[in-house]
Parts: sequence; C-alpha cells; structure tokens
Amino acid sequence: MSSSNRNNYRCGFFFLVIFLITGNLLVFPVAAGDWRVEPRLNIIESYTDRLRLREGGSEFITQINPGVQVIGEGRRFNTNLNYMMNNLIYANNSEFSRIRHLLNANATAELIEDRFFVDGRALISQQNAFLFEPQAVDNVNPINRRSISRYSISPYFRHRFKDLASAELRYVYGEVHASGRGFFDNTSDSAIASVNSGSAFRTLGWGLNYSHTQIHRDQLRTIQLERSTGLLRYRLTPQFDLIATGGYERNSFISIRGKSSSPTWTAGFSWVPTERTEIDFAAGQRFFGDTYLASFNHRTRRTTWSLRYNEDITTFGQQALFGSSLATAASLSQLLSGMQNSDAILNQGIPFAFSDPNNFLTNRLFLQKRLEGILAINGRKNTVIFRGFNMSRRAYTGDEEDISLIGAANALLMRNTIQTGGNVSWNHRLTARTSANFNFSYMKIDFLTSDRLDDSLLFMFSLNKQITPNVNGMIGYFHNRRDSNQRGADFSSNTITASLNMNF
Repeated sequence: MSSSNRNNYRCGFFFLVIFLITGNLLVFPVAAGDWRVEPRLNIIESYTDRLRLREGGSEFITQINPGVQVIGEGRRFNTNLNYMMNNLIYANNSEFSRIRHLLNANATAELIEDRFFVDGRALISQQNAFLFEPQAVDNVNPINRRSISRYSISPYFRHRFKDLASAELRYVYGEVHASGRGFFDNTSDSAIASVNSGSAFRTLGWGLNYSHTQIHRDQLRTIQLERSTGLLRYRLTPQFDLIATGGYERNSFISIRGKSSSPTWTAGFSWVPTERTEIDFAAGQRFFGDTYLASFNHRTRRTTWSLRYNEDITTFGQQALFGSSLATAASLSQLLSGMQNSDAILNQGIPFAFSDPNNFLTNRLFLQKRLEGILAINGRKNTVIFRGFNMSRRAYTGDEEDISLIGAANALLMRNTIQTGGNVSWNHRLTARTSANFNFSYMKIDFLTSDRLDDSLLFMFSLNKQITPNVNGMIGYFHNRRDSNQRGADFSSNTITASLNMNF
C-alpha cells in the first residue's frame, strides 16, 4: 500500500470513528437527549533554561490552544468529545514551532434496545517515546516526543436467558499509529464471546469465555493470541466467593523464551467484607510461568485506597488502546468522584503521564507486570494523593523487530526493564477561589541487560486562581532532573509558566 493510500485509509477510519462519536445526532434526534458544546481557549507562556534538556539553551515558548468539548447524553447514547489544538511558538528556535493535536473522544450507542450496542473511541496524544532518552514533562521540551493516534470501534450483542444466564458477543477493531520513523503501525481484530450464569445459580456460578486477537504489524509477522477458559464460582458466604478458572492458550508468535502456548489455570477468591471494601486475588499458571492477579479497594468519608497488580503478554499498541495507564486515569477519577472538592484534586495542573510508568515505543511483544497503589486523603482545605508503582517489561520476541526504531544496541538495552517510582501531590485551598499545588515525582529506571540506572525527579509548585466563573489563571514552576550512571545522560532543567484558561 502506498504512503498516500495508507494516509487516506487512516483518515477514513479516523473520521468513521468520529462519525460514530458525534453522529449519534443522526441516529437519535436532539430531542432524545441533552447536548452541550463548550468552546475554550488556553494561553500559556513559558520560559525554560534548557530547551533540549541534555543540552544548554534557554527559550521562551508561547502556546495558543483553542479547544472544544462536546457532550451528548440520551436514553440510548452517550458521547464525550474533548479536542485541543496545541500551537507551540518558539521565540529563538522556530524550527521547533509546530501544531500538535490532542483528542479524547468516546461514545456508546444502543442501536437495538437491550440487545445491540456500539462503542467508539478516538485518542490523540503526545508522550515520551523511549526510556533511555530525556523524559520531558510536556510538549514544551521537543526532545523525545512522539504523537500517538489510536482509534477503536466495537459492536457487541447482549442477551439474557431470563435468570439462567447472560451472553455477550463482541468484535473490536483498533488502530495505533505513531509519528516518526521505525515504529510499525498496528491494527488489531478481536472476537470475544462469553456466557455467564445468572441469579438462578446462587451458590455455584459458572462462566465460559473465549477471545481471539490478531495483531497486524506493518512489515512484521502477524501475532495471534487465543484463549479459551471456563470459570467456577462457589459462594461460601454472602461476602466470600472461591473462584477457579481453567482452559488453554494458543498463540502464534515466535517466542525467544520457549513455548508460547499451554494449558492455563487460576485459583483465588473474591471478598467483600463491607460495602466500602473489596478484595480480589488469584494465582495460577500460564505459558510464561506463575501468574498472579490482585486488587484492593477501600473507601472512607475522607480517604480512598486502591491497590492493583496484573500481568499479561501484550504490545505497545494494545497498551495504548486498552492499557493500564488509561485504566489508572479512569480509576483515579472514579475513586475520587465521591469525595468533596474532587475537581480540585483532579485538575492540579500536574502532568499525569510523567507520574506514570512509560508505555515506551516498541515493536516487540512483551510480558508486562504492573503493581500500583493509590491513597487519597481529603480534608476541608487540604487534599493529598500518594501514588506508587512498579512495572517490569520483558521482551518475548526478538531484538531485530526494534532495530529500525532504536538501533541494535538500544534494542538490547530495552529487552528487559523495570520502572519503579511514585509521586506525592498536595492541593491546599487558600481561599474559595485560590489554591496552591505541590507535586514531587520520582522514577527509577533499571535496564537489566546492562548496569545502567536512571533516576528521574520532578518538582512542581503552582498557584491557581479562579478570576471569574469562566476564567482561571495559573503560575507555576517545574524542576526536571535526571541522574544516571551513564556518562552524559544527566540533566537538570527549570521552567516557569503562566497560563489563562477561558471557557465560553
């Protein structure tokens, strides 16, 4: 396929998803729901003493960012589209001036009542591409930044067999594209089927699950991941269930670490001791060895607690579409939604992605293990959030798949990595319209195929002021630093920023 045809195909699919998200209006009349269109403008002026992070050179950067949010909600559809055009203007380095797009759009339409649904999602964002390069806080520092576009559409059918069972049949099509050279764009097709027992099975519940995913990678071998499992759930008490699963995984990729298919099983429990506490745990075997899954959630009037652990064979594209970082952002929002002043907690001007393990670019399949904990404490004038994480990635396909992206030496370096860190965020409400925000983030990156260790630190302080009901102002300071035992990898940068956010 030529580059021109490929770009036309991508644009066509992009607009298909956007049509689904915004085009509910054509399927369901406006009278069937509520619609809000909220234009806005964000203006930011920044000064940094080290534009390229590792190299010297100060710079003034102006950002003029128009945006819009479209929200639609009706009896049979939900739509939320959030778009911003990020215009970056550099005073002395005009070669870096550019336009970047940020989009977060999703929708669900119920086409046949209680039966047939369609989900759509479109995301465009920028991120740090590689762990061994400097970790920028945002788009102001143009080093190590790539734009990632991902789109998905998922029709699915649900049916309930009275109180005996419920069934779901789902198809998911997704695309992931990255700017720059070396990353092979992904498309994926997934078929998912499940049947689970209904309320008639109060003591002994059951389930059957099947999934088949094909991941098509430009210029690389197609990966197929297939899993068939059965589930038994035994209710010991109204609060405590024993759970066991068993089945088979059949995968098509060529593993550099032995077999890629095998029987699979897990055994565990689900415990809900109170309305505010949930604990789930499972352990078992998969083709890569022992496997574990755990979660803990607890809520009090002033606090929320969350601890999660999961592991899976996956790709950059699958993580970009459905991965842990997206789930973490949604989970944090959900955890805090019931607390007072949750808007102040979630909108502190802190770059969330910097405080999260990096879903770095790679063409390889890998085993990812991720542990994360969150504690939020909310008082009358103060809110504190503690987050901690540990994420390891171990490649299961060969280094040659990443040579065009990062070269042979770096492909070896990135074969086995661990990211460990966390952050502390403090929001102090000075008055009804003014707040001070502090954030400290730390991440240690361990490249296990070498002796390289990197420590990244970020300190942020800002003052936020609601000037009018529709205008907010912010002044802030960022200190970004990396200490490494790799010669020439250290850097330290300082950034001062002022911004106005206007809603119309």
